[in-house]
Amino acid sequence: MKSYFFLFLFALSPFISRAQKLHLILASDYENKDFGMISLKDEEMVSTMFKKISTQIGYHLQTVYVNRKVDGLTEKAVRNAVSDTSIHPNDIVVFYYSGFGTYPDNSTLPSMQLDNPGLFKLEKHSLVSIDEVAAILQTKRLRLGIVMADCRNKMIDRYPTPLPRNTIVKHDRSKEILKKLFLGEPCRILKISSGQKGKPVFTIQRNSVFTYSLTEAFEDMLYAKNLKEVTLNNLLARINKITKSFIPEYAGLSQVPVSCRPAAVKPGVKATR
Repeated sequence: MKSYFFLFLFALSPFISRAQKLHLILASDYENKDFGMISLKDEEMVSTMFKKISTQIGYHLQTVYVNRKVDGLTEKAVRNAVSDTSIHPNDIVVFYYSGFGTYPDNSTLPSMQLDNPGLFKLEKHSLVSIDEVAAILQTKRLRLGIVMADCRNKMIDRYPTPLPRNTIVKHDRSKEILKKLFLGEPCRILKISSGQKGKPVFTIQRNSVFTYSLTEAFEDMLYAKNLKEVTLNNLLARINKITKSFIPEYAGLSQVPVSCRPAAVKPGVKATR
């Protein structure tokens, strides 16, 4: 009887081990002499936020700190993290970059400025675009993918005043709200940049403005009056509103939604004579 029981557990083990996960990939340039401590604080804030999210939606959180890997904050390390075989279909992947970036001519979204450790390197940095990260995730058949690049370039001395929040609730609905936010929408991958091409991206002494507004918008969403308000688009709109409340010249974030599946290749048509 025991042997049948163990055989049953053995047959079931692949399904147990493949319970859905929320993969949080953090690539933060916290060794930079000017903005390093800000990137570290950003990383801590985002990590805390997604710990709460994973618990409420019932997904196991798997966090990867790219800068703490053997390869450091490099192109190889980023590609390995998003290509990892532990990412399965219907998982959620959140990729968050905090550091410097540059905009390629052919995209409205930035490329991450990563270390280039090559022995005979000609350039100090190598670049990996947000578009490339999203393209790799498209092959994973995810439930949801979010690729965020917080590329700051301007320090300001203004400090935010939190906007009014509806904190009167009859009972805690955070689990219901977060399941709607992360599991209740059609499959897609969101590419998000903290600013628009050619416009400044702001930071304050303690953390970046985008990350502050992101975490505040997330907390606001937990007090939504009804579930119709709970959408990722509304979350992003709230980020813009919070930022503009103390930086009126902020041009807003950039977002590009794409399919969570790679585009199908159409078969060639043979010409007949």
